[in-house]
Amino acid sequence: MTVYDDLISILFKLPDGRSLEEYFKNILLVTKITETDLQEDVTFPAEGIKKYSSYDEVIQDFKAVSQIAIEANAVFNQKNNTQTTSQVKYLIIAKQDDSGTVAEALDRAKAADGKFAKVVPVSRTAADLKSVADWCQANDRFCDFVVTDVDDVADIGQNDYAYAIFRKNSTDPIASAIASTSTCGYFGGKDGSAQFTQLNSISAEDYTGSEISDMKDANIAFYTNVSPIDGGQTDSFGYNWIIGSRMLGGELRQRQMIMHYIKKSMGLMALEFFNKKPIYDETGNNLLLTMAQKQFRTFQTYNLVIQTTAEQTGFELKVTPIRVGASSIMNTDTEAYNAKKFKLSGYYYDAIVGEKVDFTFTVDPSDEEIETILGGNE
Repeated sequence: MTVYDDLISILFKLPDGRSLEEYFKNILLVTKITETDLQEDVTFPAEGIKKYSSYDEVIQDFKAVSQIAIEANAVFNQKNNTQTTSQVKYLIIAKQDDSGTVAEALDRAKAADGKFAKVVPVSRTAADLKSVADWCQANDRFCDFVVTDVDDVADIGQNDYAYAIFRKNSTDPIASAIASTSTCGYFGGKDGSAQFTQLNSISAEDYTGSEISDMKDANIAFYTNVSPIDGGQTDSFGYNWIIGSRMLGGELRQRQMIMHYIKKSMGLMALEFFNKKPIYDETGNNLLLTMAQKQFRTFQTYNLVIQTTAEQTGFELKVTPIRVGASSIMNTDTEAYNAKKFKLSGYYYDAIVGEKVDFTFTVDPSDEEIETILGGNE
């Protein structure tokens, strides 16, 4: 059983204040940029960040032979297939200063435009990969990156925000391609898990049994041809697939994305809830419960939570009474009662592995936050 508690801050800003769509469809590429990368007479913006909606836009700024353009081509070149659907909206390129760190570049990018759930570093060095993985863990984002040596992830530790894929060719943009294949925003059925995904314009690699064992032990994915027939020229009997479904910390990639999506969606619901100016009594409680139930039914629609049938219940929600009974907030948590906090709890069954997830959301309307939501402050 997985248990997590989450305080929903109603000041958490998401794209256009209503939808998670762009947040999940944007990818941030972090990299150093030199004059040799840029087209003649092109200067990258001084603020160190720029959005692109197509590969053609990228090569207006960057030479096609630059690693940045190669990564961008992989992002925009992934097509629909039976395993996944690429729906990238924007590729955001963030510049790392020559004397600055990767984390500083990511901080600057987040401050300028935080509408991205996925980070891909161009660098392949172990120190940079660790910096990106640490930043994503601290900033509640995901990252996909290439490793050319299994030992490159040794210092990253148990990080369930980082997904690593092995590649012998250090310039291959396979991490960018993988990031592109999980941008729909609904991480059920076909989307979210890189496992068994086929990639366009990326070649499969062959690995020995010991190499595969080392990668699996380290939770590092790889891209190879899987065929029931051994020997040369047998690729046509199989498929080129991503093998590896776990983040470096061991959690299933798809489950992490589902939990992230649900948490952010519930944050949006809190915004909408307080925008209705709820009364702090059972009337407000009932409104919160109704909105949460509607939200979880959409999670079922998108195959994040198992369906409710005569045989099984996909989710169950309840609100803690505010003033009614011995278990009410008024009688059990004076601090929360005085702060007019609502409490919603329950469980759901993950549609990926069917595991029960218990949760408690404390919906917290501090005076400052309420004023912001209701337009009192800008």
